[in-house]
Amino acid sequence: MRKISFLIYALLVALMPFVVSCEPIDPDNPPQLVLDTYELNVDGGGGDIPLFYALRNGVKGGEFEVVTAVDWISLKEVTQNTIVLCIEPSDIDEERFASVTIKYPGLDPAVRVSVLQDKQLLNKYSFDITNITYNSCTVTYSPVDMSMPYMANVIDAEYFRQSGVSDMNVFVETEMATYRDLAGRNKMTLEELMGRVTPQLIYKGVAVRDFAGMKPGSTYIAYSYGITFHGNEYTLLTPVHQKRIDIPMPKMYDVTFELSSQSSGGMAMFSIDPKGWTGYYSVQIAPEDSVYYLQPGVSMTESFIKGIASSFYDKARKSMASGSTAEQFLQGSCYKGARQLNVSIESGKRYMLIVFAVESENGSVPVMRSMPSMLYL
Repeated sequence: MRKISFLIYALLVALMPFVVSCEPIDPDNPPQLVLDTYELNVDGGGGDIPLFYALRNGVKGGEFEVVTAVDWISLKEVTQNTIVLCIEPSDIDEERFASVTIKYPGLDPAVRVSVLQDKQLLNKYSFDITNITYNSCTVTYSPVDMSMPYMANVIDAEYFRQSGVSDMNVFVETEMATYRDLAGRNKMTLEELMGRVTPQLIYKGVAVRDFAGMKPGSTYIAYSYGITFHGNEYTLLTPVHQKRIDIPMPKMYDVTFELSSQSSGGMAMFSIDPKGWTGYYSVQIAPEDSVYYLQPGVSMTESFIKGIASSFYDKARKSMASGSTAEQFLQGSCYKGARQLNVSIESGKRYMLIVFAVESENGSVPVMRSMPSMLYL
C-alpha cells in the first residue's frame, strides 16, 4: 500500500521525546505535527490504515480530531505514534478521493492528508483448489469479509456454452429462480430454503467444500458471491468471483485391443481380443457422418479422446441416475473377454470401430481407462 522512508522515520524518532508537554501553549513554540505521509493510496478493500506521526510541543490533555466530508473515512484510534484511519471497502466501480484534516489544539494550520482509494475489489474471494483427482476436488473459499454471507459452489463450464449465458448477473438470477421454484414447491421462502439446502451452499468465513462425481477431462468453475436474503428476495452484495478448475483424465492403463473385421452385404462381424485385459471394455461404432469418426490418417487429438470419454461417462451417469448400479450398467452395456460382434451396416458407408477399457472404482460412475484402439471398415 505504501512504505515509510527511512529518512522520515528517523525524523519521527528524533521528534518523539517532545510528544508530551505539561506547559500551556507557547505562542513562540506552538505544537508541530509531522506525518510519515500526506498522501494515502488505498486499495478497494480498505482497512485500518496507520499514519505514523511525531508531535512536538504537545499540549497536556490535547486530543487529535479528524475531520472529513465523506462517510467512508473515520478515526479508529490514536496511539503513542499512530493515527489510525478506518477506510471502508469501496462499493463503486471507480476510484474515489477525499481530503482528511487532522486538528490538534494550537496546531495552525491544521494538517491535511489526501486519500485516493481504488475501485471496489472484484477479487473478494480467493480459491485454493486441492486434492484434484479425475472425478473430485476440494475447494477452500477464503473471503475478504469474514462476516458477509456468500454462495460457495462449482459448476460445469459446459453450462455456459450450452446456455449461452455470459452475464454473471443473469447467471445469479437464473440460479436464484431455480431455488425460488424449489422453495415454492416446498412451501418455503427463498431465505428459508437457502438456510436448509443440502449440501450447504451459503457460508460465512472460510469454507471448505469437497466435490465428487465430477466428469473426467472437463472444466469446472468455482464461484462465490456475497448475498443476503429477504424472504423471497435477495440482494447481491459483491460481483461474482470465479476460478477455473481443470479435472484431469484418469491415468490410462497400457491396454491395446486386437481388432479385425469382415463384412458381407448389410452385416459386419467385428472380432475383439482384449489381449490380457480382464476388465470391462466399451465398444462404439462410428459411421462416417458421426462426430466421432476420424478420417483415415488423422491422429487422435486430446479433445477427440475427451469427447469419447465424456460421451461414455454421460451414458453411464444417466443410467445410474435412473437406478442402475455401476456394475449393472457395465454388464448391460460393455463386454469382457474375447468377443465377436455382428452389426448391421449401410452399404457403401464407411465405419470406424472404437474400443477402450473402462472401470468403476468403488461403485462410482465408470470411466475410460485406456487409449482407444480403432479399426476402419
